[in-house]
Amino acid sequence: MNTHPPFPTLSAVIPTLNEEAGIAEAVGSLAMGAPFLEIVVADAGSTDATCSLAEAAGARVVQCTRKGRGLQIAEAWATCRGDVLVVLHADARFPAHGAAAIQGALAHSTVPGGAFSMGFSPATARTRLITGLNHLRCHITGISFGDQCQFVRRSVLDSSGGFPPMKLMEDVELSLIMKRTAKPVILPQRVTVSPRRWESTPFSQGVARVLFLFFVYLVRRKLGCSPGDGSWYHKKYYKRMSPETTE
Repeated sequence: MNTHPPFPTLSAVIPTLNEEAGIAEAVGSLAMGAPFLEIVVADAGSTDATCSLAEAAGARVVQCTRKGRGLQIAEAWATCRGDVLVVLHADARFPAHGAAAIQGALAHSTVPGGAFSMGFSPATARTRLITGLNHLRCHITGISFGDQCQFVRRSVLDSSGGFPPMKLMEDVELSLIMKRTAKPVILPQRVTVSPRRWESTPFSQGVARVLFLFFVYLVRRKLGCSPGDGSWYHKKYYKRMSPETTE
């Protein structure tokens, strides 16, 4: 029997740490004509104007007690009321009519959630290659990344113990949670993402690092290892990046 609400309400969560340069635009992309029940910024102690700009743009700010993307999302989600969690990264922009697309996809009671397609702005030959690789990986494995604006039903999270409270790899674990329920959807609308994280490290090194951590995580989970809190993956991923960077 279908126990899902016919018109699910949506709660959006944006994890942040010193994101004043783009947080207002990120919140605005969600608020622009989109029927969100609430837009919540999960902040990990920003020392800039992130929180005030987010509130001015219409978001509710949750001051998180722990730093790390999945930890922040889990803490903010615990305060939300929506039937569906939608996660947007601070350097991404939600697509026009994206909320309607989510509600349309979830009209099918077997769909646990999913994600959008993605693209970079501005686009270069390198970022187009990343987009292509991302598209291929997603459709082969059924696993989406966080910069694709993942969404998931509350009922799916509740049945699995909640949103995975991890410093990193929470997006991969979320995909695995959804896949255990049924096949997630990948919507054709594109989330627009900043290429900033690919500009702070050599291109080939960045791609190799992402693929390495992704496959290590999948193999460990396949072998039955606990997901843990993602600290090891967080350290490996951000070892050449600023410790003040969340995304």
